[in-house]
Amino acid sequence: MLIFIECCNISPNHSKYRSYTTEDGVNYSKYGDMGTSHKKPHAGDVLELNVNYTKMNDSLFWDSRDIGYPYVLFVSYYDLAQGDSYEKILLNSEEGDSVNFIVPAYPVFANILHTPVPFFLHKDDMIKVNVRINSLLNSEQFTARMKEVKANKEDLDLQEQVDLQKYIKGNHIPLTMKEDNVYLVPMHKGSGSGIKRGDLLSLAYKGYFLSGRMFDSISERNPLQFRYGDTAQVVKGLEIGLKKMQEGEQAKIIIPSQLAFGENGSSTGIVPPFTTVIYEVRLLKVN
Repeated sequence: MLIFIECCNISPNHSKYRSYTTEDGVNYSKYGDMGTSHKKPHAGDVLELNVNYTKMNDSLFWDSRDIGYPYVLFVSYYDLAQGDSYEKILLNSEEGDSVNFIVPAYPVFANILHTPVPFFLHKDDMIKVNVRINSLLNSEQFTARMKEVKANKEDLDLQEQVDLQKYIKGNHIPLTMKEDNVYLVPMHKGSGSGIKRGDLLSLAYKGYFLSGRMFDSISERNPLQFRYGDTAQVVKGLEIGLKKMQEGEQAKIIIPSQLAFGENGSSTGIVPPFTTVIYEVRLLKVN
């Protein structure tokens, strides 16, 4: 989610934001921590970056560390070189440098990310984008780094399987509750109709990690409604579990990552990669 927008060159021009400089009076930047390696990017390099977005009150709403291992973004020199002054500030920076930007929210989300401005921001709000250049990798180093990432992801996949089996055994969940690689654990029986493709479902749920920490919830007062079979609205594992439920039923649906948010985790960064999730679902209505 590193954004690429037209921004300022660092200069002593007047700025309404203390310690920030601007060329156009719209986009602002400043250096934070300075690296000590004096190593600058060269053609063919890949920049390994930590990036986060905050509101102007420094309230964090996205961080590359939340997306799971390797907790960074990789951006090539050539991608940055094709951009405007925002990218070129990074190309003129050194390994270990931190660069902070203040930019308008609307161009970031509308023109770069192609998503609506989040509900907690207004169209005319400014946001802070903070970037740290962790390391500069040449082609050989980048290839080696990717091999390391791949190996560690395989370890994460194995660890997820170990954690899931530990949870299943620790909670005495029988293998008979497993179907299509999803566990359905009944809590309260329903008495209504079953589900078929095209039905309009209304449901409330709470989403948990295996640790018991909740990451999402939808209340009965404002339930989620979606048409069964519309895979764009729910993860595959939730759809698999719902098809075995009846109206009025409540159940826990235990979903491994390959049927939930996968090796990349959720787009919001809330659910990390290779993470089993549990949805405690109440199926309120089947139309």
